[in-house]
Amino acid sequence: MKYRYTVSELRRMESCPYLSDRERKVFRLYYKRGWQIEDIAAEMYVSRGTVKNILHSIRSKAPSE
Repeated sequence: MKYRYTVSELRRMESCPYLSDRERKVFRLYYKRGWQIEDIAAEMYVSRGTVKNILHSIRSKAPSE
């Protein structure tokens, strides 16, 4: 399932101070550059499931209004 976010929601997620460097890298590749999960996994030498878990972590850390 692909999540759809507005520009303001993406900015809020990106500016979250609790994201790790790894989460920021996945955020940039997935949401800003539009890479597929499989491509990110290959780039970072991790499994597809790891990337999905990182994306879930990003969404859970993002402040909600």
